[in-house]
Amino acid sequence: MTETTPAVTPGEETVDAIVRAENVTKVFSTRAGDVRAVDDVSLWVARGETVGVVGESGSGKSTVARLLMGLQPCTSGRVVFDGRDLASVQGRELRVLRRRMQMVFQNPFGSLLPHYSAAANVMEPMRLHGRGTKESRRDRAVELLDLVGVNPRFADLYPTQFSGGQQQRIAIARALALEPELLVCDEPTSSLDVSIQAQILSLIGDLQDRLGLSCLFISHNLAVVERLADRVAVMSEGRIVEEGPAEQLFESPQHPYTQRLLGAVLPVTS
Repeated sequence: MTETTPAVTPGEETVDAIVRAENVTKVFSTRAGDVRAVDDVSLWVARGETVGVVGESGSGKSTVARLLMGLQPCTSGRVVFDGRDLASVQGRELRVLRRRMQMVFQNPFGSLLPHYSAAANVMEPMRLHGRGTKESRRDRAVELLDLVGVNPRFADLYPTQFSGGQQQRIAIARALALEPELLVCDEPTSSLDVSIQAQILSLIGDLQDRLGLSCLFISHNLAVVERLADRVAVMSEGRIVEEGPAEQLFESPQHPYTQRLLGAVLPVTS
């Protein structure tokens, strides 16, 4: 049997990538048969870079995010984080890696602990990983809430007492609690109205610049990632159909699917 050589984009071999997917496929077994959610996808995020992954619902982009985070195993191919194959990392070593990669989910309320206050939600990752004392964790949580635009006076309120936009800010603060190097955002603005979308996008962009985060930003809307991404990968039916620098892709999309996506969305404005 011939071994498959991972696909390499020209110039990619010289890139200092924080995370890299190599010929990744994910198949889910259902009662109706096997579903190939991701089909031979190769993708990388360089240190300090923001990569946007866009496509319609069901295109496989959220599954790619979970594979890159190691939340689901690959059916074939591999995911490499900072030189380590995630499939070969277990136990304490995997726990250490987890600190360096964090995720912001689509539904902020669903991802927060409803019986914990805003500050307690942000403190929880630090507690689980043994960071600091209860007092220092509280101080850090309040500091992070302030960083993402949540008034520290509201730190002891519960998620139900915040708007959707403020809930997402709390979720972002929690994702930053362990000082990750990679932030994966899976449709973090899709449940918010347009004006709040713009605020959250500005916040993520500002944090990426200030903290030097590498970021993978998942969205069904090309106009959303236009504000953030250095590069964009367009997915359809589990495959990447077009990829390139954001400016180039938006000015001159080559694939008909990308052209249709661009023609179907409204800009996100502040």
